[in-house]
Amino acid sequence: MKSKHLTSLEALGIAIRSEMDAQDLYEELGQMTASATVAGRFKQLLKEEKQHQKILEDMYNRLFPQVKLKLPPSVLPVIFSTKGKIANKSLAEVLQLAIDEERKSRDFYLDAAEQTPELSGKKMFRFLADMEYSHQMRLQAESELCHRYPNYFSCGEEPWKPEQRMRRR
Repeated sequence: MKSKHLTSLEALGIAIRSEMDAQDLYEELGQMTASATVAGRFKQLLKEEKQHQKILEDMYNRLFPQVKLKLPPSVLPVIFSTKGKIANKSLAEVLQLAIDEERKSRDFYLDAAEQTPELSGKKMFRFLADMEYSHQMRLQAESELCHRYPNYFSCGEEPWKPEQRMRRR
């Protein structure tokens, strides 16, 4: 996501929308897993995205106190953009989408940091880029666990023993 032709006003609006989209994704991901541990990880990511949204909204209000915030439409693909729509997608597919969105957010924030003339804005966007990168790495780790140990996401008990599901009771 390149910000070369965006104003600060537009960049902040896109960034706020991006954080809101990420919150929706993490809420859905948390509901897709039966594992309380994994759901807790997504809840933590959701909380961090809310903090990012607050940081961005505060900067928006500081820079543009007289301008009402207008957010662009969601940038998520339509098949993922509304609650309940990802129910027919696999957890692995949704995790990959989340990884891709975190990567795009990081790139956007790095571009915004380069374009912003204000030092505090540069630092804020670099901070957010670093946070999005940490989210991307956490999600990548969850994705790898999902592929190696699918039971971890479905039941959370002894995920290293896939044969447990095949035993007769």
